[in-house]
Amino acid sequence: MIKIASLRKLITNITGNLVRMLGIAWQMDRFITFGYFASSGVGALFPILASYLFKIFLDELISSKGIAVSIPLILVTLLASRYFVNIVWDFVSWGLKNIYFDFLFRSKIQNALNFLFYKKVSKLDIAHLEDTKTQDLIAKASDTFTWRSPDLLRHFSYMFNNFVSYVSSFIILIPFGLVTPFFVTLVTLPRFFLRAKYGRLQWSIYGAGTPDVRKLWYFRRILSDKTSVIESRIFQSRRVLLRRFKKIQNHLFEMNKKPVVEFLRILAFPQLLEGGVIFFFAYLKLPDVLSGKISIGDFTFFISLLDRITTSAGDMILNFGDLYDDNLYVNHYFEVLNLPKLVKKPKNPKEIDIDKPISFEFRNVSFKYPGTENFVLKDINFSIEPKDNIAIVGANGAGKTTIVKLLCRFYDVTSGEILVNGVNIKDLDLDNWYRCIGTLFQEFMHYDFTVRENIMLGNPKVKNEDKMRLAANQSGVSEFVEALPNKYNQLLGRQFEGGVELSQGQWQKLAIARAFYEGAQILILDEPTSAIDAESEYEIFQNLNKHYKDKTLFLISHRFSTVRNANKIIVLKEGRILETGSHDELLRVGGLYARMFRKQALGYQ
Repeated sequence: MIKIASLRKLITNITGNLVRMLGIAWQMDRFITFGYFASSGVGALFPILASYLFKIFLDELISSKGIAVSIPLILVTLLASRYFVNIVWDFVSWGLKNIYFDFLFRSKIQNALNFLFYKKVSKLDIAHLEDTKTQDLIAKASDTFTWRSPDLLRHFSYMFNNFVSYVSSFIILIPFGLVTPFFVTLVTLPRFFLRAKYGRLQWSIYGAGTPDVRKLWYFRRILSDKTSVIESRIFQSRRVLLRRFKKIQNHLFEMNKKPVVEFLRILAFPQLLEGGVIFFFAYLKLPDVLSGKISIGDFTFFISLLDRITTSAGDMILNFGDLYDDNLYVNHYFEVLNLPKLVKKPKNPKEIDIDKPISFEFRNVSFKYPGTENFVLKDINFSIEPKDNIAIVGANGAGKTTIVKLLCRFYDVTSGEILVNGVNIKDLDLDNWYRCIGTLFQEFMHYDFTVRENIMLGNPKVKNEDKMRLAANQSGVSEFVEALPNKYNQLLGRQFEGGVELSQGQWQKLAIARAFYEGAQILILDEPTSAIDAESEYEIFQNLNKHYKDKTLFLISHRFSTVRNANKIIVLKEGRILETGSHDELLRVGGLYARMFRKQALGYQ
């Protein structure tokens, strides 16, 4: 049973979400939003008007029973008016509301909600995107908000229609006795508790099943991904994957079946109660009809109003239940929109001159990821001067990529500070700072756009054909572009018709070209040539040394052939700096770097 305090909290929550949703809709398109709800309210009055005209028609027909020569004009008019009202009702309710406004409203609100959602997700801190709970929340929201959020407004429009119909019927029924509409309303309340209980069960199962839902999506992806299909065919693992896929499907089906069966078992009881009450009040009026106190028309109008108030009140409660159900999912949507900024913007942000050389320093930096106890970096100290060529090496998990994340301010340091030109990175304007750094990570995007668009995404504000072609030459992209049917206008990938797929090495060259096109003062490369052959790698780094000699290179790589030319190499082990120096200096020391280098060199002998 829903307690009063819980009910108050529930109504407050639904009302708050409705207000926000209506605000989004109003900003989206005022005309369509007003027309959508106005047609719902007006449409509620037509059935009552049609019943009233039919009541007058019956009374007039009975009073005219002695006239046999011709049908009185008033009867024809009343009958025609009733059906004219029905025609207008159909036009307003179905033509305007359910077809015209519903289609336009749903299409536009879905666009608006999707834009807001992905605008928010695209701006989320990396800490949010790497957090399991946030991933689950985004998964819940993205799976349902496109249809659940518009459904919240659609059910509200139904509820508004029910409310107008209910209030109108209630007022008209008062002359027949106030107890009648009041008691009829009262017996519809079981529907509310039934619907609320069903909605709560359905949502809780969905929430509990989210990890399995994510597993289902994962299996769908690996059963259709080209790389996975090839591997599963060779290893003959397809049947095993399909069995696991089917098992999750069956598990989710059984979970969602339970509340539906429970709902069906008790569905008929509220309807039987309502039908019995209407019959009871109609029966009480029969003596008045037989004695002539109430006309046949009034009696039929009374019965139609009883049906109308019961239907309206019941549907209003059921639609509130639907609102309750939808709102549980809409909560996820607004929870995503309400996710706080973890990396705070400074009150008075400072800017770096993006055209001048930049130095930076890690000073006593320690870091652990949110929600964890172990430090990934411990007391890191190093400085980089303009035009430095620096490399970081170390075993997997040593903390190399974490240093890059901190330098990009995806996270804030746990202790210590990062200084850029002597200014704490926390005091910098982030948009300005990102214009100072170019990045290429191990995991980079394959944009199914044209070659030209792929490269120019490195600096979308600049449209420079010569600069684009120079970046293509420096990265080696120009070598394979000339073989493409449409050259730089060639659509890439298999997502859209006419696209051409590239090899992983070619995609990586394209990503490097994107970084070159940006032309930032600091270029950060995290395993930039892992999918490129040795000859192409050599040419790329020759170009890097040539074109970035007046700028700063920051390189993370497992290939010692790419790091040996750095003027400063930092060796990490278990989150601490173990060694620092040039390639020759570190070889002379004979420490971890020297051992790693010689091991790798043996593989080429």
